[in-house]
Amino acid sequence: MNRTRKYVLLVSVVSLLVFSGFILWSVTRASVPDDVKPKLGQDLIEIIQAGTLATVHDCIIACRSIDDAYIVIDSLPSESVEQVWELLGGFHAFLTPEQIFRIARMDEVIRIDYNAVVTIF
Repeated sequence: MNRTRKYVLLVSVVSLLVFSGFILWSVTRASVPDDVKPKLGQDLIEIIQAGTLATVHDCIIACRSIDDAYIVIDSLPSESVEQVWELLGGFHAFLTPEQIFRIARMDEVIRIDYNAVVTIF
């Protein structure tokens, strides 16, 4: 009887831990809203969905003009913007999913892609 009680207690604790972990995992997952999907690259969508809401993503943002790019940049934390391309009207930034979704809803933004450029030293 004592052995069965220990086994039931152990199974209950493990089940509770697994269930809690699943709930925590599902709550922190980032899902991409449908209204921003047309402006996001497929690679970026997949990477966002594989990460959490706290994951920072390496992004390339294309805007209608350089003036529009500066409007978008002004709405972001200064430490997130890595480089501005004035001739191309875009910039390179490290953004969280919430920041990506917010700027994707801006009229100034044309496209946001994952920066797949690999630098080899």
